[in-house]
Amino acid sequence: MNDGKIIIDKIIEKAEAEAKAIIDKANLDVEAILKAAEEKAKRESDAMKKKAEAEAEKVKAKAISGAQLQGKIAILREKQSILEDIIAEAKKRLQTLPDAQYAQTVGIMLTKINKENGTEIIVSEVDRERLATVIENNGFTLSKESRELDGGFIVKNGDIEYNYTFESIITVEQEEIRQIAAQILF
Repeated sequence: MNDGKIIIDKIIEKAEAEAKAIIDKANLDVEAILKAAEEKAKRESDAMKKKAEAEAEKVKAKAISGAQLQGKIAILREKQSILEDIIAEAKKRLQTLPDAQYAQTVGIMLTKINKENGTEIIVSEVDRERLATVIENNGFTLSKESRELDGGFIVKNGDIEYNYTFESIITVEQEEIRQIAAQILF
């Protein structure tokens, strides 16, 4: 019976050795699998981190670009506002010139008009007295008709009228005035 026990003990011992070898191999396999999984997780994590950083950079660049655009728009609006103020101030100054200077300005304007376009000059009731001499001295006729004008005059030739009011001249020349003012100011 001892022999049977020895055989059983050897079988058990061999089985335990085989079990230990299987467990050791399984542990090595588990370690390899865990290590591979950790490396894969680290690679994926790094890739996701790089992707997130790249996305964050894109969002940041987009936000900066948007802010710069808004800044440029604000500057452009302010420049437009300044130019509008300058044009308004120019109109105001033309309309509030002292009588002698106003008459001189209108006289200069009259010298540049082709009389073939007409010689009858229509002015506002306010300008009638202060411009009568200048109009006649430049070879034009002061019309009996008057209009509500904020400065300047209208040349009438029958049914055709040429508008030389300050408002009209500034409107026509507004783009050139803006360019000149912008070059000076900006």
